[in-house]
Amino acid sequence: MGEPADLPYIRVQLMLQKKDEVTEEFFHNYWKTNHVKLALENKKFVDKVIRYNQWHASPRLREAAQQFKIPVPNYDGIAEVWVKDVETWQEIVTDPAFVAAIAPDENNFIKAPIHIMLGYDNTVLGEPIKAK
Repeated sequence: MGEPADLPYIRVQLMLQKKDEVTEEFFHNYWKTNHVKLALENKKFVDKVIRYNQWHASPRLREAAQQFKIPVPNYDGIAEVWVKDVETWQEIVTDPAFVAAIAPDENNFIKAPIHIMLGYDNTVLGEPIKAK
């Protein structure tokens, strides 16, 4: 079974781990300020993205999650970008200006590799979010 034909957007989730040599504080502050500034300076990113969320984790929250007795992945954050379709995401991440700004900056705070998932919402409770 494929995804519905009338999806208003897909979600791109990029799972991130901080580099070993940077502190938690540095990772989160740098991602919230320096790195996001570069993304927001890119016209294609700003014009094509429906929504961009940064989901920040911490050692305290990962430790709290252990109580549920299911595996807790060791990510420090997830960048979630909502776009119209896979082709739109491909257009953004192959834009020469985007690549020139974002890829080198990731080396300042993110450990490779970054993991990715693409998906869509099936809203069960609450109002579904519509695309812009």
